[in-house]
Amino acid sequence: MSKNKLTRKQVKILQEVKKYLLKVMEKKLLNYSPETNYMPFQKAIVGERYRAIFSFVHSVSTTFGMSLWEQFAETLGKAAGMEVHRQYDIPHSISNNTDVKINNLLKKIKRKEIECNTLELNKLIKNFSEPGPVGIKDEDKRVDVFIKDKDKNIFFIDITSPKPNIKEFGAMKLKLMRWTAIGYANYDAKSVSAILCMPYNPSHPRPYKRFSGDITCDFKNDVKIQNDFWDTVAGFPVYDEIVKVFEIVGKKIRTKLEDKMNTFTN
Repeated sequence: MSKNKLTRKQVKILQEVKKYLLKVMEKKLLNYSPETNYMPFQKAIVGERYRAIFSFVHSVSTTFGMSLWEQFAETLGKAAGMEVHRQYDIPHSISNNTDVKINNLLKKIKRKEIECNTLELNKLIKNFSEPGPVGIKDEDKRVDVFIKDKDKNIFFIDITSPKPNIKEFGAMKLKLMRWTAIGYANYDAKSVSAILCMPYNPSHPRPYKRFSGDITCDFKNDVKIQNDFWDTVAGFPVYDEIVKVFEIVGKKIRTKLEDKMNTFTN
């Protein structure tokens, strides 16, 4: 757990996170209705109560993935003095020449002609990136979270589930490189980072291995997961504190949750 004492400002930030989470969960409990009560095989194995709980947990997980993580990132980032936008539509694009060069880089990576070293690739991209026509938005324009910090470091963040439906990383790598090019070509930025982020590591305490064998992924620089993600967004070690917030909210709604489950099992 966190060893450093939180500042008053950090405590206030976490109170805002707790307030929002409590609001989301109370709304979920109020409005929740399972898509179906008929799951005969699951019910036969685990019983009606556990079947109802399973259905509710699945619904909660969907709610988290749809908006909660983005809202948390916005709350934490803005509190740290950063410019943050959720579901951000990039109002810029890159030239056809830049696009061709980025696709060629990916082809070279796949052919093992060059290593997928994101820091080195970003240097190349920074040097050849050119803006596209004015008024033309990019095909990969939608970013889950856009952040610009006080030092003009820009982050294009794609938030996904800890077990993403990505068979190979190549398509994601192409998008991340294109976002990097857009950032350098169109923004007043000291640095540009385009990253895939996940709220937690399902393999914890073991390392996350999902893309370990994919030559198109520089995991250290392309992916931020659990502490690396939340601490980057907040500007201070916050992951363990977020877990505590969930524990507090969980205890607060436990009675209402039990009552809700009883309505589906009695």
